Parts: sequence; structure tokens; C-alpha cells
Amino acid sequence: MYLERYITPTGLLALQLLFDRLTSHLPLVVGALPLLAAMVVGWGGRQRLCYGLGTGLLASAMLLGGYLLVLAYQGTTWHFSFTWLRIPGSPSSRLLLLGAFVAFPGAVMIALTTTISFWVHLYAMAYLQLASRRYVVFAGGFVSVMLGFLMADNLLGRFIGWELIGLGSYLLIGFWHQQASAARSSTKAWLINQLGSISLLIGMLLIGSELGTFDLAALAAFPQATYQRHGWLGVARCCLVAGACAKSAQWPWCSWLSSAMKAPTPASALLHTATMVGAGVYLLVDVAPVLGAATLTGVAYVGGLTALMGAYAALTQQHIKQVLAYSTISQLGYAVMAVGVGASSVGLFHFVTHALGKACLFLCMGAVSRLLAASNMQGMGGLRKVLPGVFYTYLLATFSLVGMPGFAGALSKEAVLACTWAWANEQALAGNYGGYLVPGLAWVASWLAVVYMGRQCYLVFMGTPRWSPASLPSPSYRTPWLMQVSMAVLALCTLGCWYGPLAGAVQSSWLLQRLGTTSLPITASLQHGVMLASCLAMLLGLGFFMGWQAKGLPTLSTAWAQLSLHGWYLDALANATAKTVLGLSRIVARFEHRVVNGLVQGITVGYVVLAHVIGWLDRKLLGRLVLLVASVPRYVGKAHRITQQGSLPHALLWMFIGIGLLFIGIYWAMQST
Repeated sequence: MYLERYITPTGLLALQLLFDRLTSHLPLVVGALPLLAAMVVGWGGRQRLCYGLGTGLLASAMLLGGYLLVLAYQGTTWHFSFTWLRIPGSPSSRLLLLGAFVAFPGAVMIALTTTISFWVHLYAMAYLQLASRRYVVFAGGFVSVMLGFLMADNLLGRFIGWELIGLGSYLLIGFWHQQASAARSSTKAWLINQLGSISLLIGMLLIGSELGTFDLAALAAFPQATYQRHGWLGVARCCLVAGACAKSAQWPWCSWLSSAMKAPTPASALLHTATMVGAGVYLLVDVAPVLGAATLTGVAYVGGLTALMGAYAALTQQHIKQVLAYSTISQLGYAVMAVGVGASSVGLFHFVTHALGKACLFLCMGAVSRLLAASNMQGMGGLRKVLPGVFYTYLLATFSLVGMPGFAGALSKEAVLACTWAWANEQALAGNYGGYLVPGLAWVASWLAVVYMGRQCYLVFMGTPRWSPASLPSPSYRTPWLMQVSMAVLALCTLGCWYGPLAGAVQSSWLLQRLGTTSLPITASLQHGVMLASCLAMLLGLGFFMGWQAKGLPTLSTAWAQLSLHGWYLDALANATAKTVLGLSRIVARFEHRVVNGLVQGITVGYVVLAHVIGWLDRKLLGRLVLLVASVPRYVGKAHRITQQGSLPHALLWMFIGIGLLFIGIYWAMQST
């Protein structure tokens, strides 16, 4: 009614048509807004105006992402496609299509990405200050290509987005490119992820060559017998899993994510939550119908092993963000486990709850590092009174991470544990009792999470200060309000009341129900057992930490502590592998230089000598023979020319010579007979 007073019916109709057009292309609009924000901020005009416009565009992307989620929850889907390339062939041409498909799972990831990126953007404006313009440019493009990856409806589009995500992560990890360590970390992350990219490309090409399509919906529609008839498709499945594990820092490609801590804290919050590491998990969720039972079983074991390794490596880390990095590796293992046991929706649900809490934790640790200008937790302590707002938001996110009842992390972690136990029971019925190793590893990792997060909380916020008051910027220091608001909003997102009832069935969450229920047999007794086991793990972890802290935190001189501190020596293994490859390459280069090149040079010299010999024979023998052969007709011609000069005396002479030769011949013939 209000609009009808000031706008004509024609104007209302035009607005309605515009609104319908925007709604029908809403995912594309949301994906373009972060890139547009990066372009506006990077334009280089008036700083306040550019930052204001960029922030407004990112806020619009977040709001439209929420609206997209509401529409998708009501059942709306979006699908666009166009022909990118036509390959002529017989009997018909092959078309390579690019398109976008967004249903509810994709809308959840889009809303998650836009939400985290907006609040991290606000945080970065205060955290990075003068360097925030370059960050916004990098991060805006990074978020846009991540949204494009989430929307792609086939493997070809996913691979294009996959590579652009790798480029964006390289730029963000190496943001402080003046530091040699940051440059090395970005290069390391790039190279390891390129191994995953090569694996994904091989798997994609094998699937396209064997089945003739890259479309994810079409691939999911093929029966499993089709994949079993084609031997190369088994290799393609393994390649897809390897590529996803490399992007999400799963075993054995864990080491790059801990090295990525050289990036600024806002970039770390993006990398570890809504963007890069999420790409691998989301790809696994989408290709899960393509993977066979054997491949999925391997995925479950990889996820369980990574969850335990990441949690154990986080126990003794000294860098304030290294603990969170290994925690991310561990928590992503839970999501991968869920996909492996056939509960992809549960894995996606756990990734969502983890991303919001982990983003808050990274921002809190960034505020601490900004205050003390240090990252080693041994030089901290007693910051609870100096940074009370940071401390309480950190506690909320930590409670969610360790699975405290009433928080989102508890809902998703219990769902993962329930699904893994139900899957292990099915495996046991089939005679595979090793399946119980997966929920066992998840339970131990859940127990260790309480220990390493309790250790970090104690070293950073509790106890006596181990820093000098002179290191503070001012006695009345306060965290900038943009940073406080960002941390507070993300901390509130970790409350379990937003995701469903705090008590009841494991799958009672509205988000999990809409993502899709699992076919695993989860009974009421199993649900109660999982809840009890989860609470028991938390209590055991808390008790272990309290006893650990009472005796004094252990030294790092033991072998087990060194194993944790060095992240299972995966970096050392990678370095040793690289040195071995380089050593072999030097041996091969030396062999090539001395043997292969010597042989080639010897053959070349032989060819030159042979050419000289052939040239000498050609000049001395064949040339003279040819001259001799050529001179015979010349002399015969000269002789014949003498007989043809037209002189009568010469003619009579030759006539008599001829008659004489004739008589001699007749006489010789008569004598011989």
C-alpha cells in the first residue's frame, strides 16, 4: 500500500519484473557481488567511499545469500547451462557445457561462505588497516571463485573453479610476500594442491572418456554396475578422492595447511572455514554417489586417521594459530568420515557448524596476536582480564568445537559419531570388525580436542602473565569495535538453538533434516549411547587436562611429544621425499651428461668421420669414375666427327680401312672354321 501511493502501476509492474528476474538469477548475482566489491575497493579512488561501497556489496551478498537459503529451503532450485565448446566428431559432435545448479546443500554453502566472508571483511578492515585494500581485492576474488565452484553443475566447471581457488589461496597465504617464510608457505601449498589438481584432472578425463559426460547429476544416475564394468573408472574414483583429500588437507597431504599460518589472520579464517578446505569436502559430498562401497570405506578410514593425527599434533604446538590449524585438519576428518560411511548430509552439517566456530577462534587469536605482537603461547597468559570480550567469545566457540551440550558442535559431532557407529555395526554383520576403528578414532579425537583446546585456553588467557606490561600498546587498550562485533556475531552462531532442539534425536536438526536423512540404522539406544560417549569423552578430556596442568605442562623432550610437535613428521617426510627426488634427478642428470650425452657425441663424431670418408670417396673415386665414363662418349664423338667432316680423301681413306678390316674379319672367320 505504501508503494502504491508514490509509484504508478507501471512502475510497480517494472519493479516486479526486475525482482522476478533477479530472483531467477539470484545465485549468479550473489556470486558476482564479492568480485564487484574487490573491483570497487581496488579501483583506488577515495578510500572511505571505496571501502563503504565494498562493504555494502559484501553485506548485500550476505543478505541475498540468506534469502537464497530461505528460497532453497522452500524447494526452489536454480539451473543454468550453456555450450562452452563443441568438439566435432562422428557420428555426432560432443558438447562441453558449463552451467550452475543450486539446490539446498549448495545454498547452505553459499550462505555460509558469504556470511563468514562479510564478518571477516569487517574484522580485516581494523586488523590490517593500511594493507586491507590489497586483502579485500584478493579475498573478494577468492570468495567469488569459491561461489562459482559451489554452483558448478559438472566436473569441468568444478575443475575451473578448483584451479582458481588454488590461485587465490596462493595469493592470500603469500600475502606478506616480503617474508621468505610466507613465500615458501604459499609455494608449498600451491605445489601440494597441484598434485590434487592433477589427480582430479585425471579422474575427470577418465570419467568423461568412459561415460561421455561430466554432468554430476548424470553421473549419479548411472548404476554402480556401470562403474564396475569399466576398469578405468575405479582409477577415476581414487583420483577424485585423492584430489579432494589434497584440497581439504587430509592424510597424507596434511602438512600444507599448518604451513599456511603465515597468512594474515583474516585470510587464515577464510581458508580454514568457508573457502579452500571446504572445496574438497563439498566435492566429496557431490561425488559420493559415484564412489563405490570400497572407495567410500577407504574414505572413512582416511577421515578417521586424519581426525586422530590432527588432534594429536595440536597437543604440543606453540604457535597460537598452529593449534587451530591442526584442529581444522582433525575436524575436517569428521566430515570426511561421515561422507565415507554414507552420511554425506551429516558431513556437510558438521562442516557448517565447525566453520562458524573456527572462524571465530581464528579471529580471537588474531586479536591476541595483534595486542602482544607475538604468536608463541609460551609468552602469553593472563589475558582474560585484558581482553574480556575476546575471552568470552573464544569460550563460546571452544565449547562448540569440543562438543559441549547446547552448542552446534555437539549436535553435528554426535550425528557423525552415531552414523559411524551404525556403519560399523553393518560392517560387523558382514564380517568386517575393523569398521569399529573409525568411530573409535573419532571418539579419541573428540577426547583430545578438549585437551588441546583447554591447553590453549590456559596458556593464552589463564595463569599469570608471561609478558611485559610495556608490550601493550597502552594501559587502556581496547580491541577495535569492528573486530569485537565480528567475533561476537560468529560466536553467537555457534549456539545450538539456531540449528534445532538441544535434546532429542541426533537427526532432529532442521538443517540436517533438509540436507537429507541417512539410510543408516540409527536406533534410540544408539543415540543415547553416542550422547553418553560424547559427554564421557569431554569429561575425560577435561579431567586429563586438569591433571596434566596440575603436574605442570609436560616438556617437549619425549619422543611422543616431538611426534606431536612436528606434526607426525609429515613435513620431514615431504622434505625427505623432495630431497630423494632431487638426488635421483641429479643422478639421472649426471648419467645423462656423462653417458647419454657422451654416446650422442660419439655417434655424432662417427657420423662426421663417416661423412668425411664418404666425401673423400665421392671426390676421389666416384668423381673420377664418372669423369672417365663421361670421357668415353666424348672421345667416341671426336672420332666419329673426324669421319663426318666431308673431305673426299678422308672418306676414301676410311673406306679402304673399313674394307681392309672387313677382309681381315672374313679371313679370321674362315681360319677359325
